[in-house]
Amino acid sequence: MRTIYNRAKVILILCLVVVVGLTAVMTTFVLHGNEYVMKPQNQHLYSGGALTCGGTIVDRNEKVLVSSNESGRYYNDSSSIRKSTLHVIGDQYGYIKGIEARYSSELVGYNLPLGIFNAQKSAGNTLKLTIDADLCSYALDCLGGQKGAIGVYNYRTGEIICNVSSPTYDLLNKPSGMDENENYSGVYLNKLLYGQYVPGSVYKVVTACCAIENIPDIMDRTFSCTGSWKVPGGGEVICNDNHGTLTFEQAFNQSCNVAFGQIAIELGADKLTKTVKELGLISSIQTDRTSTAVGKFNLKDASDEDIAWAGFGQYTVVANPCSIMVMMGAIANNGIAIQPYSVSSIDGIFNSYEASTSVLGSYMSNETATKLQQILRSTVTDYYGEGNFYGLEISAKSGTAEISDEIASHSWFAGYSSLPDFPYAFVVIVENGGSGYYNAGSIASYVMQRAYYLLNNNG
Repeated sequence: MRTIYNRAKVILILCLVVVVGLTAVMTTFVLHGNEYVMKPQNQHLYSGGALTCGGTIVDRNEKVLVSSNESGRYYNDSSSIRKSTLHVIGDQYGYIKGIEARYSSELVGYNLPLGIFNAQKSAGNTLKLTIDADLCSYALDCLGGQKGAIGVYNYRTGEIICNVSSPTYDLLNKPSGMDENENYSGVYLNKLLYGQYVPGSVYKVVTACCAIENIPDIMDRTFSCTGSWKVPGGGEVICNDNHGTLTFEQAFNQSCNVAFGQIAIELGADKLTKTVKELGLISSIQTDRTSTAVGKFNLKDASDEDIAWAGFGQYTVVANPCSIMVMMGAIANNGIAIQPYSVSSIDGIFNSYEASTSVLGSYMSNETATKLQQILRSTVTDYYGEGNFYGLEISAKSGTAEISDEIASHSWFAGYSSLPDFPYAFVVIVENGGSGYYNAGSIASYVMQRAYYLLNNNG
C-alpha cells in the first residue's frame, strides 16, 4: 500500500511539474511569441537576414515608402526619399533599428491565434506615418551634405512631420567601405532621437526660463557688457560682442554671454538644475517604442565660472535635439509639452491602431511661457529679421556651440511658428556648422517655408 502511495505521489509531482512547465511555456508564448517569430532566423519571413514580407509603410500622404510583393521588399523609387527616410524606417539588415524593426510583427500581421499564417497569404498590414516624405527629402537637400539633424513636429498633436539625419545612404546602393570612411561617421544614428550635442546659446532659453521663475524683477534688469567679464573668484566669460547696456530681453535677443553668465551665477546650481529637469532635458522621451537620448547637466562641484558657462550651454552641458524641439513646442503651447510620435495608424484585422495625442506634462507655468514667447518672438523681429521667416510668425533662438579651438562650432537653431493653422516646432543641428543663425537658421527658414507649403497643398 505504501509503495502505491509513493508511486502516486511521484506521478502527482511529475504532473504538477508538467502543468507548471506548460503554463510557463504558454505564458512566454503569449507574452513574447511575436519576438520569437520576428527573429531573422525565421526563413518564412527573412532571407539573408533581410525581411522579405513585412507589410507596407506609407507617409502622411499615402506615398509608399516600403512594401512587399512576391519578390520580396521594395522601396520608393526616389533615391532622395529613400535616403531622407532611412533613419525613420530603418534598414533591411537591422543596422538602423527604425519603425520597420520596432513594428515588425504588426507589419507582418502576426497575431496570437494564427501566428504568421496571414503574412504568408497576403502582403501584411499597412502602417501610416506622420512624416511627409517630400519634406524630409527637401530637408536633406537643405543640409547640403553637412552632418546633423532636422526635426519638425506639431506641438498640439505630437505628429512628427520631418525627421532627417545626415550622413545617410541609399539602402539600395550602399557605398562600399562606408564603415571605414570618416565622411559616414554616425551614419547609423537617428540624430534627432539619439544625438547628444553641446547646445551653446540655445540653452539660454533654459536660463531665461529659470530667471523668469526665480528673479521677480528680471524683466526690468539691465546688464553691462564690454565683450568679456571677470568672474569674481576667478575665471572669465567671453562674449560674442561688446553689447554695452542691455535689458534682459535685449541680452536674450543679442545672445549676450556676459549677461547670461551673471544670471546663471545669481540663480545658482540648484535652481538651474531644477529647471533643466522640469524642461525634460535630462530625461528621455518615449516615442514610437523607443526612448530618446538623455541630455547632461551636472553642476556638482562646479565653480562660479563653470556655472556661468553652463548658463549659456557650454561647460559640460549636452542636449538631445528632440528634447530641445519638444521644449520649444511646450513654450508655444503655453507650457504644456506634447509627446512626439511618427506612427499615425496601423491598418490590420488583428493589429489595428490609431494614434492619439498624449501630454508629457506641464514644463512651466502659463505666465512663464508667455514671457518666453515674448522674448523668443522679439529675437526674430528685432534681431534675426522677420523677413527671413516671412509670413510664418517664427519665434526662435540660435546657438553656436563651441567644441574646441581646433574644431568648428556646432550650429543650432530651434523655435516654433505661432500661426494658428501652422502649430509646428522645429530644431536644426549642423555638426561643426559654425554660426547658428547663418547656417542652421537659414536651413530652418527653408524647411519651415516648405513645410507650410506642403501642408497647405497636400493636407
